[in-house]
Amino acid sequence: MRLGLLLALGCVSEPRFTISPAEHENPNQVILSIPSKAPPYRPVVVWHGLGDNYNSSGMIKTGEIIENKYPGIVVHRVSLDTDPSKDQQKSLVGDAWDELESVCEQIGSIPELEHGFDMIGFSQGGLFARALVQTCPNATVTNLITFGSPHMGVSELPKCANERDWLCKRRNELLKRQVWHDSVQHTVIPAQYFRDTHDYQKYVCRSRFLAPINNEADEKHLEYKERLGELEKFVMVEFGQDTTVNPKESAVFGEIDPFSGNVIPMEQTNLYKEDNLGLEKMNHEGKLTFLRVDGEHMDIPEEFFTGLVEQYLGN
Repeated sequence: MRLGLLLALGCVSEPRFTISPAEHENPNQVILSIPSKAPPYRPVVVWHGLGDNYNSSGMIKTGEIIENKYPGIVVHRVSLDTDPSKDQQKSLVGDAWDELESVCEQIGSIPELEHGFDMIGFSQGGLFARALVQTCPNATVTNLITFGSPHMGVSELPKCANERDWLCKRRNELLKRQVWHDSVQHTVIPAQYFRDTHDYQKYVCRSRFLAPINNEADEKHLEYKERLGELEKFVMVEFGQDTTVNPKESAVFGEIDPFSGNVIPMEQTNLYKEDNLGLEKMNHEGKLTFLRVDGEHMDIPEEFFTGLVEQYLGN
C-alpha cells in the first residue's frame, strides 16, 4: 500500500527547469565554492524541491548563475544525503521535522554561514526554507526567495498527465484517502503539507507539519512569527500555469474558498487576518514581494532568475 503512495508521488512531482542544464559535479560536493578568505558577498543557501536532488543539473546551474554574478560567493546546496539518489528519495519519504532539524545542524556546521546568508527554495524546498527561518537558531537569513512553494499547502494532487491513466488516478485517490493516517503523516513528505479547506478542522488536528509551522494548530509559537519577521525581504514566485502545486495561489499564501471555489488572496485569509505569522506587519513594512511567471511548475526563464539574483542576493 505504501509503495502505491510513493509511486503516486514520484511520478508527477519532479521540477522542470528552463534554466539550461550543466554537467554534473562531484556527487559528494555540497558547497559549490568556498573562498580561502572571508566571502566578499553574503552567502546563499539553496534547497531543492520534491523529486529533485542537490546535485541535479538545475541545481548546479542555479549555483553557476549566482557565482557568475558574484565571483567568490559561497553557494551551499542543502542535501539530506551525499548520495544524490538517496537525497532525492528523502525529498519524498521521511519526517519533515527530522529533516528540518538535520538541515539546521548542517547550516550550523558551515563556518561561512555563521554571519548570515540568503536563501532560495524551489517548490517544497521553499516551504522548508521558510520553516528553517522560523525554527532554526543557526539560520540568520536576510532575504528569502521561494519558487512555486506550497506555503498554504496543497488541497489536491497534481493531475495525471494522461486522463486515461486509471492507475495514476487510482494511486492519487489512495493517497488522498490515507493522508491523515499517523503513519503517512510521519513518512510521506508531501502528505505533511496537505491542507484541505473542505475539512479544515481535520487538517488543524491531524497535520503534523504544515498546521504547526503556519501557526494554525492550537498550540501557537510566537517565535515563528518573530523570526519570520526578521527577514528583510520575502519574495514569492507563483507559476501561472502550475498544475503541480494545487492551488497554485498557495505559492503566494492564497487559498481556495471551499464553498465558492474562488481564490482567496493572502490579505483575506484567516492566516493573515489572525496574524498567525505576522504577514500583515511584514506586508505593511514592504518586506513581502509577490511575482508571477506565466509558465508551468518550475519553468523559470533564466533572465528572470538572473534579475532576482541581481536584486536580492549577494549584497
